[in-house]
Amino acid sequence: MFAKKKLIVGMLAAMPIVSFAAGDDITLTEDAEQLDTLVVTATMAAKKIEDIPAFATVVTKDDIAKSTVSSVADLLRETVGVNNFSDSTGRDEIQIRGLDGDYTVLLVNGKRVSAGTAFDKGSDTDLNSVSLNSIERVEIIRGPMSVLYGADAIGGVVNIITKKPQPDAGWTGTASAEMRKIESGEGGDQYRVGVTGMGAITDKVALSVSVEDLRQKAWFANDEDISPLREKKNAQNLSSTLTWQAAENQEVDVDFGYNHDERPYQIFNSSGATREQEITRTDLAITHKGKWDWGDTTAYIKREESDIYDYNSQYDEPEAHSGLEANNTYAKGYANKVIGMHALMAGVDYQNEQLKNSYTLLDTGEYNVDQYGVFAQDEMALTDKLVFTLGGRVDNHEIYGNNFSPKAYLVYNATNSLTLKGGVTKAFKAPEVSKLSEEYRTVSCGGACTLSGNPDLEAETSISYEFGVDYHTRAFNATAAVFRNDIDNLIEREVGYDSSGNANSAKWINVATAMTQGFELSASSPLTDDLLLKVNYTYLDTEAEDSDGVKTTLTGRPEHQASLSLDYQATEILATYVSVNYIAGMQYSSWVSGVGDVYSTLPSYYRTDIGLVADVTDNLVLRAGIKNIGDVRLDEEDTGYTTYELGRNYFVSAAYNF
Repeated sequence: MFAKKKLIVGMLAAMPIVSFAAGDDITLTEDAEQLDTLVVTATMAAKKIEDIPAFATVVTKDDIAKSTVSSVADLLRETVGVNNFSDSTGRDEIQIRGLDGDYTVLLVNGKRVSAGTAFDKGSDTDLNSVSLNSIERVEIIRGPMSVLYGADAIGGVVNIITKKPQPDAGWTGTASAEMRKIESGEGGDQYRVGVTGMGAITDKVALSVSVEDLRQKAWFANDEDISPLREKKNAQNLSSTLTWQAAENQEVDVDFGYNHDERPYQIFNSSGATREQEITRTDLAITHKGKWDWGDTTAYIKREESDIYDYNSQYDEPEAHSGLEANNTYAKGYANKVIGMHALMAGVDYQNEQLKNSYTLLDTGEYNVDQYGVFAQDEMALTDKLVFTLGGRVDNHEIYGNNFSPKAYLVYNATNSLTLKGGVTKAFKAPEVSKLSEEYRTVSCGGACTLSGNPDLEAETSISYEFGVDYHTRAFNATAAVFRNDIDNLIEREVGYDSSGNANSAKWINVATAMTQGFELSASSPLTDDLLLKVNYTYLDTEAEDSDGVKTTLTGRPEHQASLSLDYQATEILATYVSVNYIAGMQYSSWVSGVGDVYSTLPSYYRTDIGLVADVTDNLVLRAGIKNIGDVRLDEEDTGYTTYELGRNYFVSAAYNF
């Protein structure tokens, strides 16, 4: 195991490593002016990425336009420290630093998106609720951000920032269409069309609107298979922002979003079980931003309402769960003020999450939980080079009462090019309704048992550490970091088996501890005026210990994950790119009668993608490429893989700017 002692050695070793490591999204230079990469999510104020008290990656709309990605999850998994552990039917789950999706907060324009948890067996609809063509940038914060965003931001935060109109700009837009076809296996064609437009309505009011329609056919590994490795999906998304410059120092944004995500009736496992899911979600948010003599303020309120249909042949009667609702209300207000050496920020937030489900909430058919938070953070400039950030949050949970989450962080600008930073954060996470409510009942074990909520569960707590360096020159950018997350009272599903190895019981329990730790490295450098090299690497070590002291490895997480890409501007019109991704050391477990869980390491693999971008005219851009050139198929590599890679597939797209 990658012990604490080795982690400390790794922290010290990270300092000289910076001389050849680089970060692919940092643009500060020592001897030439370049545009700084700014991050808002880490401090709730725009700061240069090297100065924030966290480690982050920023992916822009230009990065998306010249990549081979087909979804937000596909985009995220190619960044350092992030893994997309899709399940056996292709549903996505983003892991940051080895922690499950439950520990990552997904934001759109700084506001939570969370209706997907209302599905009895889970869903990835939240990740698919934002169209690719509406995205301006994505900020990925690796590591805990619980002080600012609440309990479940232990692993990190993903903030999708959509395109916003400018009141003084003319009307512009883009119409796009894309087609993807899979050569290997059977089916899997994907079609996407979208339109984005934005501009000024008056000298004080502007509007942006993005719409997208996605059609995805089921993909089967082999012609004779009855269940797909990636399910069929139809989705329509709309996002819009109306911006009103109410006064010289005040701005009001009204965001409206619509998401309809349908997973049609289909077989989803080898036993022939069938399911169908659908969500229709609308959300409305109003944000006010003000700049005053005494400081800056931001306040918003958001309402997210979702109607859900959930059918599964393994449910008890009725198999079809209709009339389900997930209604969430989020509100937040905070202020920023600089006083001498102190950059102060303080605020409050509120969450109300309501679930209506008479099929699993057997007594009342409804569950409401309120949570309030008060938070503050002070970035103290101790010297011209050293900034000490001290923050804290008090969460008041309806069931678990008051809980305090502190953060302490140092950022030291050793030179114009070299920054050292690190800190420690504590966090608290309450169980969701499906794990906590004693009236909650659902079918589990493939229909062989019932899983109930456990009101005796303790809340999870965590302490996280990280340390690293950023290094930037005109020709070279670098980031290297080590991290460790220690979680107490980790909540997991405990499954019981009979003497024949068949599951016959299930319950939610607190295990003693869990740990993830590792090392992250990312790098970029222009090898020539026309050729850019980008690399990243993540090493991950995990461990869980149950109440009996038995230690195991957390499965479904790669020990080694690396990516290398080359972007080549061949001519003024044509650009090409190639990327190679490497996965190794993923663990899986299988039940052996008389022995118990047996752990094994899955084989490593590479995936190579290529593509090209052609600026045919000032208005027309064409893209084409091949993903998974080597046709790597995890179902053929090892039956222990419960995730998948699409077989060799081709895509073409066109975008017309007007």
